[in-house]
Amino acid sequence: MNTRIPLNGLGHSTSALLAEQVHARLRADILLARLRPGEPMSENQLAQRLGVSRTPVREAIQRLVREGLVNVWPQRGSLVSLMSLQRIQDALFVREAVECQAVRHLLAKGGNATRWQPLQDCLLRHEEALQSKGLEATLLADQDFHRGLLALCGMPGVWPVVARARDLHQRVRAIAVPELQSGRKALNDHRAILSALQAGDVEAAVRCTSEHVQHNNVLTRRIAALHPDYFDGGPDASQRF
Repeated sequence: MNTRIPLNGLGHSTSALLAEQVHARLRADILLARLRPGEPMSENQLAQRLGVSRTPVREAIQRLVREGLVNVWPQRGSLVSLMSLQRIQDALFVREAVECQAVRHLLAKGGNATRWQPLQDCLLRHEEALQSKGLEATLLADQDFHRGLLALCGMPGVWPVVARARDLHQRVRAIAVPELQSGRKALNDHRAILSALQAGDVEAAVRCTSEHVQHNNVLTRRIAALHPDYFDGGPDASQRF
């Protein structure tokens, strides 16, 4: 895979724009677990891999530190941050509360049958991504389904809250899809949620949404058991979640 930052012909890009591109690339690499928790973030190596100077890499890393995705340790340098079990639990609590309430609001709002088409389109893209084993496309289709639910509620401003919560356990999903084949269950969960919505069954839709979000607890425990070094609890991580 070509890992150089594509400049799209912007040979005279400002340093700020280049730092933004490098940040976006490194952030995606971390959230998609291409850079694993605890992995060193060498400015020299990253600059060489991305085909840029050290300056935009340094600026991008500083921003990732502020976002909690990179830690800087004396004598060790910059490392991809470990995942936090407590923060994942907090994030799932927020997601469940917001998304279940959104489902209730959506069905109370009413509307015609065609409003579900965007969600159906997400399911089709999710299926295609799973069949082609495309991790990024799989996670994007998953994200778009949840974003679509909030958009149908007429509350797109709530999405940033959910998106931030999702980022806190995105790496678990990025590892679980190829290692635990969790993408298929997520797709089936989405189908069950959509089926309940189409039937106008509020309690079933809420139950399916709650169970779907909380299944991330199961995935987190399993990933913590397989990779305890990825979590801030170390070898005891899976027992404490």
